[in-house]
Amino acid sequence: MRVMLKLLMIGALVLVLAIPLLLMRGLVHERQARGAEAAAEIARASSRPQRLVGPYLLIEAERVVRARHAEGRGRDAGEGGTLRETVYELVLPETLVADSTLTTETRRRGLFTVPLYRDALTLEAVFAVPPDPAPEGEVLSYRRTGARLGLGLGDARGIRGIDLEVDGRALQVEPGSGQAWLAEGVHARLPAAALAGGRLQMALSADLIGTESLRFVPAGSDTRVTVRGDWPHPSFDGNYLPDTRRVGDAGFEAEWRISRLASNAQQVLGRCAGAGADGCFGLEETTFGLRLVDPVDRYLMTDRAMKFGLLFLVLVFGAVFLVEALRGVAVHPVQYGLTGLALGLFFLLLLALSEHIGFGPAYLLAALACIGLVASYMGGVLGGRRRGVGFALLLALLYGLLYGLLRSETYALLVGSVALFALLAA
Repeated sequence: MRVMLKLLMIGALVLVLAIPLLLMRGLVHERQARGAEAAAEIARASSRPQRLVGPYLLIEAERVVRARHAEGRGRDAGEGGTLRETVYELVLPETLVADSTLTTETRRRGLFTVPLYRDALTLEAVFAVPPDPAPEGEVLSYRRTGARLGLGLGDARGIRGIDLEVDGRALQVEPGSGQAWLAEGVHARLPAAALAGGRLQMALSADLIGTESLRFVPAGSDTRVTVRGDWPHPSFDGNYLPDTRRVGDAGFEAEWRISRLASNAQQVLGRCAGAGADGCFGLEETTFGLRLVDPVDRYLMTDRAMKFGLLFLVLVFGAVFLVEALRGVAVHPVQYGLTGLALGLFFLLLLALSEHIGFGPAYLLAALACIGLVASYMGGVLGGRRRGVGFALLLALLYGLLYGLLRSETYALLVGSVALFALLAA
């Protein structure tokens, strides 16, 4: 009967100690939110992540149609039942070659750091300009009046310099994408005579700044993108993974080749070109690129560690109960509670220390502190230094297994299952 009451008491104590563990997990999430706020503040002060849309050629034309068939914008009533209207043609590249070289640094806001990159970008594109539509039916005349080359960006504040050439001739780059659905970007005006040759060759070089991620939209019928940088831990994501990639301690290099047959980006861009500021949908789903990530996210790792907090309590309390039952040593519920609080403080120490010295050293120091505290206390409670050493070895084994689980996501379930089976068998 006494054994059953003791087991019930231990179970109730585990449930009570789960409350501070939950509160500590809430603290981890709060610190994560603070880190996201710090990243947003750094982005507001420098530049947000860059997303490159284009380049694209937007041709402006004046069309005269019979009044009942007018469909464009900028309509002016004329004589004889006709309307003069301004229409636009969107032309996307036949081939697009992008080369991007990232030089990274970290910016700090309090305890939080955010990767910031400087991008030496070159774009080469070839446009096939369609011939002027011949007047037919209700279209009485069609005359191209000009064009502009545009490039959408994630944040124009990150521009440190842009040079643009078309067919070997330098053009003046102006702010703004020239499109309502692209909030940020640049453009350059072209005279109508520049379209007469039927093909345009564009070369652009830019110096950009961005934070955390870089993304591209495959605007060309044949899009080739090469990105290299000195960040050792890139994460490739988006709608397309690179065809080839090399990642090492010195940096990375990745290459993509995307055909219009494998992407609906051109259709989405064509649909967006006729839309207003809020009428472009589906563009983000066509993007690809990379993020500059920290492979050891201290908050994510601490949160994962806390998920094992209850298991730690059960295993340690079970070991204390076995010693108590087999050796005839009485352990007061308050002593169980103090031991449980010491185990819970490990996670708080881990969180606090990892913000200053990194996750690995913080884990080692927090584990050593808790092992020393619990082992010395258990040695006094159970009446023997050898029993304290035994608990120290048990905790060292548990903390070692937990660290292995945290660092090995692929085999975490297998390692955890085998470890639990071995502990049960022992």
